[in-house]
Amino acid sequence: MRSATRLLLALLLLPALATRAFAADLVPCPGGDADCDDGDVCTLDTCGGSDGCRHDPVGLDAVRAAIDQALAVDACADASVPPIVVTLRQRAATLIDRAAATSNTARVSRLVSAAIQRLRRASRRVAAAGTRDRISGDCAGGLGAALGTATARAACLVGGGSTAPFACLAGHGPLVTLHGTRTSEYSNRLLAPGTRIDARAATFLASSSTHYPISLDGGADVCLAGGTVRGQYDRTLDWATMHDMNNAGAAFASPTTVDGIRVDDVTDGLRPRGIGPFTIRNAWLSYIRDDCVEDDHVEGGLIDDSLFDGCYVAISERPSSAIGGQGGGQLLTIRRSLLRLEPMPGPRNGSRGELGNGEFFKWSDRATALALYDNVFMAEKVGQGGPDTMGVPRPLAGCARNVMVWLGPGEYPAPLPACFRVTRDRAVWDAAVADWKARHPAVGR
Repeated sequence: MRSATRLLLALLLLPALATRAFAADLVPCPGGDADCDDGDVCTLDTCGGSDGCRHDPVGLDAVRAAIDQALAVDACADASVPPIVVTLRQRAATLIDRAAATSNTARVSRLVSAAIQRLRRASRRVAAAGTRDRISGDCAGGLGAALGTATARAACLVGGGSTAPFACLAGHGPLVTLHGTRTSEYSNRLLAPGTRIDARAATFLASSSTHYPISLDGGADVCLAGGTVRGQYDRTLDWATMHDMNNAGAAFASPTTVDGIRVDDVTDGLRPRGIGPFTIRNAWLSYIRDDCVEDDHVEGGLIDDSLFDGCYVAISERPSSAIGGQGGGQLLTIRRSLLRLEPMPGPRNGSRGELGNGEFFKWSDRATALALYDNVFMAEKVGQGGPDTMGVPRPLAGCARNVMVWLGPGEYPAPLPACFRVTRDRAVWDAAVADWKARHPAVGR
C-alpha cells in the first residue's frame, strides 16, 4: 500500500469496510490471504492471524510447489494432457530439486533458468492443445495459469521476476542496441531466442511511410526494452482514416516482453500477432486512435503496471476471419494498470465534428479468459457501440480491487462485477497517473 494509487483505492473502500471495523480489530486481515496480496509475484502473501500480513520472498520450495500444482488442476482430472507437457513439467521439477541440493549460486541460477525453459515450452504446448480442442478450454486455461505461476516464481530467482522498467535486459541472450531518431522501420523477423533489444536511447517516427516502426519476430523470450514511438499523423484525422492506414507502434510475432515503451499518436499501440504468451510492462501509451493493445490473434499474456492514457479502445480480442485463432485455452491478465478511454475526432459511425470513443474491451466468443487486479479505469462518454459495450467480459478468471472512474451523466452505463467500485471523482485518476509517472521517470516523455 505504498503508492498513492493503493492509498486512493483504500480510501474508496472505507465506507464498505466500516461495517467490518470490529472484525478488523480482531483480525488484521479479515478476508484471509486475499487481503494480503501486494501485487508482487515474487512474494508469498499470507495472513498470519493476529500478526497481520506476511510477504515472504519466493524460494525454491515455492517454485517446486507451483510445479506440483501444474498437474493437479481440477478441470484436467479427466483430460488426456499431452505426454510432452507431463515430461516437461517433470524435467522442470527435477531441475529445481537439483538446484535445492547445491549451494553453488551460479549452478542454482543455471538450473532454475533451464527449468524456466521447460515450463515455457510446456505452456506453449498446453495453449496449442487447447486451440486444437485436444483438451478442454477450462483444462487448458487452468493448466496454463498454473504453469505460468511456476514460471513467474522461478523467474524471481534469476533476476527475470523483477517488475522494474527494463528488467528484461538482465537476460543472457544476444544484445541489440538502438539509438537516435529513426524515420524508417526497424524490422527483424529472425531474432535469436532470448534476444535483448535495448531501445532506451531510440526514437521511432511513425508515419504514412513507416506504418510499423518496430516489427519483431523469431525465437522465444525476446525483450524489447524502452523506445519512444511518436506518430507524425494529423491528430484531427477521423477514426476511419486512421483505421484504414492499418499501423501500429510496435508489432511482435513471438513470445515477447515489451518493457518500458512509450507510444503516442498511432492507430494501434501494441500488436501481438503470433505465438504467445506476451508481456507488456511499464508501457506508456497515449492518443491511440484505435486499440491500445490489439490482441486479435487472441494470445494469452500479461499487461502489468502500464499507463494507457488515451485509447479509443483499450483491449481488442476480436479476430477477423482471415486471422482465425482461438483463445479459449489462454489467459490474459491485466494488473496494476491505468486505462482511459479518450473521445477522439470523427469516431466510428460518427460525424467529423463529433468526439467519441469505443469500449474498454472489444471482445468475441473466441477471446482469451480475462483476469483483472488492482486497475483503475476511466471513461467520460458511452462508447459509440452503446451502453452494452461498456461492460467487462464475463465470466472473469479472476478479479479484485478495480476502480472505475465514470465522468459521464447518470450511473455507469453497464453492469460491473463486484470486484469493481465506481466513483465520479476525477482526482482518483489524476492521482493514480501522477503516482505512475513518479515511479517511471525513465519511461519516455
